[in-house]
Amino acid sequence: MAGDVSGAKWCHSMSIEGFNFVASKSVFKDEGALSFEYVPPNLPHREAQLKTLINFFRYIVEGERGFYQKALLIGSVGTGKTATSKLFGRILEGELKKRNKDFKFIYVNCYRERTLFLIAQRMMEVLAPSLPSRGLSPQELLKMIVSLLEEKRVSTILVLDEVHYFVKATGQEALYNLLRALEGYDESKVKLGMMFISRSKDFVYELDDVVKSSLTRNVVEFEPYTSQQLMAILQDRVKLSFREGAVLPEALEVIADNVGVDRGGNGDARLALELLWRAGKIADARGRGHVTPDDVREASSFTHPAIRIEDLKGLLVDEKIVLLSIAKELKRGVAYLKMGSLEDKYRGECELWGLKAKKHTQLWKMVKNLEKMGFITTKTATLERGRTTLIGLPTIPAYLLEREVSKLLVEEIGGKSVERRKPAGF
Repeated sequence: MAGDVSGAKWCHSMSIEGFNFVASKSVFKDEGALSFEYVPPNLPHREAQLKTLINFFRYIVEGERGFYQKALLIGSVGTGKTATSKLFGRILEGELKKRNKDFKFIYVNCYRERTLFLIAQRMMEVLAPSLPSRGLSPQELLKMIVSLLEEKRVSTILVLDEVHYFVKATGQEALYNLLRALEGYDESKVKLGMMFISRSKDFVYELDDVVKSSLTRNVVEFEPYTSQQLMAILQDRVKLSFREGAVLPEALEVIADNVGVDRGGNGDARLALELLWRAGKIADARGRGHVTPDDVREASSFTHPAIRIEDLKGLLVDEKIVLLSIAKELKRGVAYLKMGSLEDKYRGECELWGLKAKKHTQLWKMVKNLEKMGFITTKTATLERGRTTLIGLPTIPAYLLEREVSKLLVEEIGGKSVERRKPAGF
């Protein structure tokens, strides 16, 4: 049938106006599991925060008397605040379902819905979608909401994400109305909880003491992730989103080390997952069945500025040789190069280019200088024979660095090395 793009036909090569679409096996099995909106069944290294929330809102599940508790979740971008709040809601929903009790989890992003009316309208859509909300004031809607909660005995958690946008747009009076929503009602009949999420406490300091006190009584802190914590997160997410064996462990190591707060990154799990997704896309584009460290470095160049040619030109010849030695080795698909291995590669590269190799101490100084300038990264590792320095690349793919440095060396030294590398009789 004309226009049929069913699975059977999609498996064949298709040509549209000169473009060839050839189906190849993707490294992915479920890209959606890398989405910012996706909430996995487990959140590594956020167990403590989940337990704290369970402790704060235990009354939602246990007992019959109502209560109104608030919590403030604080942490920089990508520290798991939103995911933790949603997973917590899922846990509560499952627990209350077992007990045949009604529960509503209402999530509102205040970046999009910045007024009290929009928040109250969203609550009405979940609690009583058949009731009209237009033509009512925010205060009237709130009263209707509390009356519904009291009448139906529905346990409810409201999450206001990016709450600082709400406060900035409407002022603290609207926040005060939310915090005091149950005033004038029998609180013992209403089980309500509110979670406020923000990147920092800065907005709190501008609030009146009464509002500040109510908002900051229960604070849950989310620290940026370390490289080790990010590695656990990435390993979990790879199982959900990629085919088995499609992502090399070294590729995950490069992501974790680039983003981990202990390695100079910002500890942003969202960035780590974006890099993983982009690296997978690059691997698919290259037609490979696996994701390599170089795919990650190339993916990083989309989110961070790449090294400029002008910066490379400013390096000494020996520093270029060191970079070239590192790039050649890392191009093989490894995340890091040992210092001892670099010395061997560097000496061999010097011989190819007709240069005299520097001694160990001078080589070490060049490595540290290249690190200071941002060309390479280093970390210390403990091996069977003792401690050693591991050398990696931050955001530029090794194959690209090799190509650019080789060009500069040919310009600077001449084509001698190229001639030397040609086989006899070429």
